[in-house]
Amino acid sequence: MLLIINRRLRRFRDEDGGVALVAVMSLMALGLLLTTMILTSVITGLGSTTSTRAGVQSQVSADAGLDVTLASLVSGTTCTPTYTSTVAPKYTVTVSYTTDTTLTSASSWVSGCPTSSAQYMKLTSVGTATDPGAAGNTSGNSKSIEAIYHRPAQQVTVTATGPAVYAYSSQDYGGSGTLVSSDGTNDANIMVQTGDVNCSGASPTSGDLVVKNGNLTISGSCNIKGNVWLSGNSSQGILNMSGGNFIGGNVVAQGANISSGSGPQIGGGVWSTGNVTTSATSIGSSTGGGITVTNGSYTSNGSTTIAGGVWASGNVAMTNGDVVGGGAVEQNFTMNGGSNIKGQLFAKYAVTGVNWFKIDGSIVAQSVQSGMQASGGITTYPSGTPAQPAAPAAPVAPTIPGWVEFTYSAADWTGFTIYTVPSGTTCDEPYIQAAVATFGSSKGLIDARNCSGQVSINGGNVTIPLLNDVAIISSKGFNMGNSYIGSSAPHKLWLIQPDPNSADGVPTTTGCTPTVFSNGFNFTGSVTVMTYTPCEVQVGSSMNYPGQIFSGAVKVDGAAHLIFTPIGLPGWNLNTGTQATTSQASDNWTLQSTRNIGG
Repeated sequence: MLLIINRRLRRFRDEDGGVALVAVMSLMALGLLLTTMILTSVITGLGSTTSTRAGVQSQVSADAGLDVTLASLVSGTTCTPTYTSTVAPKYTVTVSYTTDTTLTSASSWVSGCPTSSAQYMKLTSVGTATDPGAAGNTSGNSKSIEAIYHRPAQQVTVTATGPAVYAYSSQDYGGSGTLVSSDGTNDANIMVQTGDVNCSGASPTSGDLVVKNGNLTISGSCNIKGNVWLSGNSSQGILNMSGGNFIGGNVVAQGANISSGSGPQIGGGVWSTGNVTTSATSIGSSTGGGITVTNGSYTSNGSTTIAGGVWASGNVAMTNGDVVGGGAVEQNFTMNGGSNIKGQLFAKYAVTGVNWFKIDGSIVAQSVQSGMQASGGITTYPSGTPAQPAAPAAPVAPTIPGWVEFTYSAADWTGFTIYTVPSGTTCDEPYIQAAVATFGSSKGLIDARNCSGQVSINGGNVTIPLLNDVAIISSKGFNMGNSYIGSSAPHKLWLIQPDPNSADGVPTTTGCTPTVFSNGFNFTGSVTVMTYTPCEVQVGSSMNYPGQIFSGAVKVDGAAHLIFTPIGLPGWNLNTGTQATTSQASDNWTLQSTRNIGG
């Protein structure tokens, strides 16, 4: 263009003096052209700069939306299908999930918050720039990011609950076995849901013995260091105790007959809703407890020493050699021999008997037989006054769980490698040993429900080592003898025969074969065991059983040694007999992939 102007200047150099005007106009055109070019460049640059800025802002906003949403889910805050922010950083995040176990292009995504069975979660975050692009450049105003998260398989956590031994029906102790706690901190309790219990030879030396609907007979060498709890209807819940036995704690029952020339002992107190009789008995030797009968009478046949007091809603009769440490409270009080009451004697009606009965405290009654004496004096009162003192409160009874109907579900054993036994397989000790070996050092479960018979680890004199926790599920029970299962490190073993009828609230015993731990079988090292079966469990003489038993019935023979360690069952609280609520942890999500899908 400059060349054209110069040519025109030469052409008109000598014409009319118009050269100057043309030159000025040319320069003005040149200036206008340069200004237009610069303005266009500035506007283009402004659009590009603001678009870049908007792109950065929208990308940051989208990332912030992902972070905020995931943090909300991880913290356990109630999930919402959409998360939105209308202030900087501005974003909208939508939540979806799939229950597909493998993520593919064909996976079906469901809008909304992930359920407990969701395997993958997708967050789609759209970020919006706070300052949009100028000059019509909107490409950076929003960014969309898709992030997919995976929920790894949650390891099963079994809460250690329940008593040492639970039997739905009555159990017999036929030998001299013992039951102790492994570390002294867990009470080795025995619980029986229904039926009479005869403890004649074994010695459950720690914890409580609880019988919900039945009587208890203690004889032979049976000694209980804990409490005894008995309940039931009018003909149940009776304690019959004879021989030189002892109960270390309290007795709570529907009635009691405690008598023997060799002197049974109860370290705590006795609370009964029915009649109580004693003879040559020591009550409250450890705790200073007494005898309380809330709906019946108390009768001593002599030589009973009661550290505390006697309270009965009915009559009380005492005879030679009785010693009562505290006051006696009853309807009518009869003394038939030389005994001693060290505290106050209160009778709502009459005090009668021999005159030499020694009372260190006072007598308060409606009438007192002539000639009786009390160191604290005698007070008589008109009928109906004063009011009878209240009965001492009984200890709070433990919860006795109902039957736990445990069935097999692989979901209860998440994190365990499952080995399924083919149908018709003979599940003897070589087969089980080989199956356990396939787990290596991982947790494992042998689904042995297809075995042709019981799981039989018996006769081979083999040792099956556990390198981690193992569960064996058998529909026909277990036969254990002349072999060993052991572990050099602390590992758990579950031997489970599922209850085939899980809807009736009682163990299914039709066609039951007992699970037997016979002579020559033992658990060695640091392994602990939970045996569950609706059938009977028989623990043979001279074996060591470390763990728990939850079964339809239990029989412990000989010199068996039960060492209680709580283990539990997955999904159940064995203290209460109720299902435990276990939800998938919301903070298990891990990032699988992330990508920009728009903007």
